[in-house]
Amino acid sequence: MAREGRGTRTHGHGSHKRKAGRRGGSGYAGMKSAKWIKTIKGGKTAMGIGSRRGRIGHFGKYGFTRGSLGRQAETVNLSWLEERFPVGETINLRDHGVDKLLGAGRLTKKFTVVVPTWSSKAEQKIKAAGGNISTGEQE
Repeated sequence: MAREGRGTRTHGHGSHKRKAGRRGGSGYAGMKSAKWIKTIKGGKTAMGIGSRRGRIGHFGKYGFTRGSLGRQAETVNLSWLEERFPVGETINLRDHGVDKLLGAGRLTKKFTVVVPTWSSKAEQKIKAAGGNISTGEQE
C-alpha cells in the first residue's frame, strides 16, 4: 500500500505553485489583483467604463490584431536597370511588377523609363545620363 506522501498535498510530485513570479492560485487565479502584470487593465483601481484602461479588473490582451493592412510598394534601384537592360531601351517597369524606382547605384546607360513613382535622386541620375523618366500617362 502506498503510504508515502499521505498527509501531503502533492504526494511528492512537485509544487502546485504557478512558478515564474506570478501571484496566487493555479491557472489565472489571483491575477486580477496583481497590478504589476501588464496584461491586466485596471486591476483594483477604479476606472470608469469610458476610461482608456477599461473597467475595474478587466482582463486585457485577448483576441488578435490584423497587423499591417497597408501594401508595400515594390521597388528597384538604378543598379538593377544597369545590370539587366541594354543602352537606349525603353523600360516599362509596370510590366516587371515594380511600383517605384529608387536612386541607389551608378547609372552609365541612357534609358527611357516608364514607372508610376520615382525618387528625386533617381530622376537626377537618369537625366544626368541623358535619359528620360515618365509615368507613361498621356499628358
